[in-house]
Amino acid sequence: MSIKVAHIYASNVKNNSGDFMIGIAYKKYFSECIIKKDCIFTDIDCRNPKTFNQSNINNLNKYDYILVGGGGLILPDTTPNKISCWQWCISKDCIMKISKPIYVLSIGYNLFFNQTMNMPSRDNNREDKTRMNIFKENITTLIDKSEIFTLRHNQDVESLINIIGEEYRNKISYEMCSTVWYVEKYWKPTIINSSDKYFAIEIKDDREWRRYYKIGKDKYYKYLLNIVKTHIKKGEKILYLTHDGSKNFYTYLLKNNIKIPLLDNTVGIESKIKENYSKIHTIYCSAGHSQMMSYGLGIKIISLFTHPKIKNFCDDIGDTNYIDVNNIF
Repeated sequence: MSIKVAHIYASNVKNNSGDFMIGIAYKKYFSECIIKKDCIFTDIDCRNPKTFNQSNINNLNKYDYILVGGGGLILPDTTPNKISCWQWCISKDCIMKISKPIYVLSIGYNLFFNQTMNMPSRDNNREDKTRMNIFKENITTLIDKSEIFTLRHNQDVESLINIIGEEYRNKISYEMCSTVWYVEKYWKPTIINSSDKYFAIEIKDDREWRRYYKIGKDKYYKYLLNIVKTHIKKGEKILYLTHDGSKNFYTYLLKNNIKIPLLDNTVGIESKIKENYSKIHTIYCSAGHSQMMSYGLGIKIISLFTHPKIKNFCDDIGDTNYIDVNNIF
């Protein structure tokens, strides 16, 4: 009889290549490396509170296993709520009602520069200090209930321990995002090596005031513009990759009379995303999954440190080839 697994993650996000590939990679990793059996998966959106209320929570117990992850789910300002104060919108009481084994795999502590779990707004640093206790009680309840609880960066483990206490250190651990494992195993062997490949540049649009808190967007874009111009001047092929629909810098290039190819990774089609990556030999990246998936494929990464997770991944793999954006000058 087939094993039934509820896969809980941001399952409705199809226009972000990283979040889309999470759905594919974590299922494969769970069945091949954790359970080591064939599974039938059901996607469940972690952000829908109605799915996890007192009336519906027992529906999860119809499954054989509960898989949570991956993604940067520990973040207060994406679908902010006062139920859990992170992206899995489930109360601690409902967590306690789950009777089937729970596996939380390589989720991300995804806070931006100068942000705390008390800051639920994408637009300002307003704090609601009642949130922290809700988060701590919720996440520790989940840790205690889980068979495995891993985070996707070593620093994520330290950041969470700093909140919940040293007594949880032996219950949580580091595990690299499964998208790295997946693309290395299933994509890389089939990608043809070719001299006809590009430098790529990928720049996130969201929360620019947080990302460039010190340097500011204007100075940063001028810096990036010079990088693009230098590649063009050298006769090197360069394109713009949009990981999630972000095109602000691409529009900026057009306003400066620079038109380079655009690769759109918002398609929600695995074969197309793979094809896009196959055109790249080096990437300037500011999105976690363009960074991680490129690494898995053996693409040279030049990480643009505009979010702590970008530096955290570099530290995990011992990579010093990054640009500390807010301290360029």
